[in-house]
Amino acid sequence: MEKFVRIAAPNGKLDFVLKMLVLLLICGALNHLRDVLSNGFADRNTFLNNLMNATFTALPMCTFALLLIGHQSTLQKRLYRQATRDPLTDLHNRRWFMDRTPVVLQPNQALLIVDVDHFKAINDNFGHDAGDRCLQELASSLLALIRSSDACARIGGEEFAILLRDVALNDVQSIAGRISAGIKFIPVDGIVRQVTSSVGIAFDDTEQERAYALLRADEAVYRAKANGRARYVVAEPADGNDLTEPTLTTV
Repeated sequence: MEKFVRIAAPNGKLDFVLKMLVLLLICGALNHLRDVLSNGFADRNTFLNNLMNATFTALPMCTFALLLIGHQSTLQKRLYRQATRDPLTDLHNRRWFMDRTPVVLQPNQALLIVDVDHFKAINDNFGHDAGDRCLQELASSLLALIRSSDACARIGGEEFAILLRDVALNDVQSIAGRISAGIKFIPVDGIVRQVTSSVGIAFDDTEQERAYALLRADEAVYRAKANGRARYVVAEPADGNDLTEPTLTTV
């Protein structure tokens, strides 16, 4: 049904008119077929007459149907956006990230976890409105660093996940370094502050399950915070793919 609604829903005035004409032609053809079956081929009315007769009845019904389908399509898009978007940052949320990223990551794909440093202090010292603005500005900076083919989502309070596709490790490290360096943020006191982040990277030369990559990146974030924050840590591949704790390289 959802696929039917997407196809049938009119997209703009011109599309509405074209789909209306198609529906009226279908109604006219069905009316003409009924005339042929009822009266025979010799005594039938012309197709144009049958089309005009069908249009008188079908026009209001087709108009109502297209308007109803268009309204349903709008509601579907709105509900999908609400279900898959974070209302604060307008990034995708965790549900979308888990649904739309591959279960098995390829060797040229990297998974990053980004955690804002000392975020609780921002909320405590400047209020939650300042904390919200900080997350919004960070979300904008993350989107500016990745491509449209990559994926970025807010998966927790001050935690974000990024999937980079078709990248080399040095490119991943370059992006992670810029993220960890942070953003300039001006709270309510008007003083410019640098809000940094700790970044964990899961990158492997072989395929890896996403659950394993998330664990490795999450462990790498903890190590980055333990080593002073404002840095990224690359999780080195562990033996096997058994969700055991990986070794880590700090930068």
